[in-house]
Amino acid sequence: MISTRTLLILAALAASPAFAQQPKTTEQQARSYILSAFMTGAAPAVLGDDVKVPPTMRERLALTPESDSRAVYFALVRVTAGKSLTVRPAKIDELERTETNVETGKPVFALDVSDSTFVLKYDLGRDLVTDVGDATRPVAVTSPVTAPEPPQPIAEAEAAKPAAEPAVPAAAAIPAGPEPLPGARVQVIEPREPQFNKPAAPRPAAAAAPAMPVQMTREEPRLPPLKPNGACVIKAVMSDQDLVNCGARPR
Repeated sequence: MISTRTLLILAALAASPAFAQQPKTTEQQARSYILSAFMTGAAPAVLGDDVKVPPTMRERLALTPESDSRAVYFALVRVTAGKSLTVRPAKIDELERTETNVETGKPVFALDVSDSTFVLKYDLGRDLVTDVGDATRPVAVTSPVTAPEPPQPIAEAEAAKPAAEPAVPAAAAIPAGPEPLPGARVQVIEPREPQFNKPAAPRPAAAAAPAMPVQMTREEPRLPPLKPNGACVIKAVMSDQDLVNCGARPR
């Protein structure tokens, strides 16, 4: 019969593999470790000695293929120094962009740094980062903006205008008619100058009445005015001289 002590030992041995498989670090703790490691810049052990860095990431960080984990860490610190940092779970498109595989007990986090995003796979059992990738989206290239031309003076603007094309004669603008049938008589119509109807002459006004003949009278030569030559004598019939002698002025 198995004793109670033996049962306890067997139970402990059966449970030991289960305890050994449980990670010593949670995902929340891993996020905090990553954030504090890059904010302080004094925890190079957050990256494993065998951390995997793709060639594109090494090229961005100006690292050689022989650069170790410490060189990778301090290169990342130079990128993140003095900037706002955020650690969150990585998105699917970020995993595809960095070709990072998701494994049990190795969550993948995204480290956002201003306009850059880095993907870090964290081994909860070893309590360190095993893979680092660059998931930054490429910046869209826009066409350069050209400055508008300065306004030209009126004289220069008129000179820059192309010369007006000569007007096409009306005869040239007339489309050609349909092709004549074989054997048909072709009638050629010569162009003629346009004829304009002359405006009718204005109708004469009613004949004016004939002018009356002007009777020309011969003027008699005028005599010098009469002067008094004697005393005033009243007469039944008085001449011009008598009137002048009496102080009158004959017409």
